[in-house]
Amino acid sequence: MQLVRLERITKLGRLGEELVEERLRDSGFTGVENLNTRRTNYPFGDVLATKDGVRYFIGVKARNEMRQGDLGLNESYNLVLISDPVNARLKEQGKTADQITSMLLAEVTALAAEHSATPAWATVSIRARAGTYSAYFGLVSQLGNRRSVPMTAEARAGYQCLAENRSDPRVTLDLLNA
Repeated sequence: MQLVRLERITKLGRLGEELVEERLRDSGFTGVENLNTRRTNYPFGDVLATKDGVRYFIGVKARNEMRQGDLGLNESYNLVLISDPVNARLKEQGKTADQITSMLLAEVTALAAEHSATPAWATVSIRARAGTYSAYFGLVSQLGNRRSVPMTAEARAGYQCLAENRSDPRVTLDLLNA
């Protein structure tokens, strides 16, 4: 059964957070905490975790590995978003896309600082037809001035792999892009 879009996106996001929490623990992270238990839709960050004495403020991005209709690889996952009206207003004020991106990333850094943490991300690539997923971890700073995480094979080679083609019964067909 196909879920309506919002239900599917919500289910995908929650599953991504659960999978990342599990894989972070398996990878030696401690103090793993889902921030959405404190507040629903916590700004940018979904998870706090510590490894080797460094605390991370992690935004989790779970997506179908393939674009809608299986038309090709979903090559990047949005990391930070800005509403169209706010983006338009900033552009009217003369801000460039690079300047707006820098502002967004500065906000992420400030949010991480509130938790005495380093801004980071985790991505989850879902393969619903196969019932598998892969998960990766990295620092926001390693992306440069980008609003998205590149997910090509070449880019993934530079990330910490938390899971690769791992089977999980929670990865179901209703997560497919409609």
